[in-house]
Amino acid sequence: MSGFISRIGKRIKKYIVWLVLLPVVLGAFGFFFAKGTAQQSSYTAAVTLTLGKYDDGVYNNIAEVTSLLKSDAFLNEALSDVKEERQDVKSRLILTNQSDTQLQLSFTDADKDHALAVVKQVSDTFLKQDKALFTKRQQVIESRLSALEDESVSNDSKVDKERFLYELESTKLGMKQAKIVDPAQVLDEGNKGMSAKKRALLGLVIGFSISLMFVVLPEVFKES
Repeated sequence: MSGFISRIGKRIKKYIVWLVLLPVVLGAFGFFFAKGTAQQSSYTAAVTLTLGKYDDGVYNNIAEVTSLLKSDAFLNEALSDVKEERQDVKSRLILTNQSDTQLQLSFTDADKDHALAVVKQVSDTFLKQDKALFTKRQQVIESRLSALEDESVSNDSKVDKERFLYELESTKLGMKQAKIVDPAQVLDEGNKGMSAKKRALLGLVIGFSISLMFVVLPEVFKES
């Protein structure tokens, strides 16, 4: 065993320059190769919404909401400051139905901040419109409740009045606005590849491994 170690030591001394140079060269190659060929990153930002419940045929219906969010009228309002072609925006705006009431909205762009801004603006605009409709519906229910409570009825009609009051109260309690389940965030980065530092480190590791094999393997075969 001592002879094996001794021979290894001699080989290291004999080829020390190449053994050190190889990892350095591969590390440098990895660093500059990454720098010269790195592709532009793309970012996918997403937000997840749950729809409201107040008997609206569009804003409480996930199929209708999916169509709404990709309509020119809606996008022109939500993205009034975005100068891109609407068709281009639509092609990168992905709507995924996660359930009958839950919808994920995602957008992919080379600019991380822009991707986040788009999903935030679209979701914020939808929530704003949804809140307006919810509030209007709530006011109608409250107006009916108030009118019914103040209404004088005969003894024969008291049961019906109580039943109507109960139904309206139940409807009011069951109402809810749309809301964000998962806030806007970047999900992934595509086409980014390894960074220059990571490629340089990989080159060093590969170079060191080759150097180690060059030193050790010949002696291992001699032993065998």
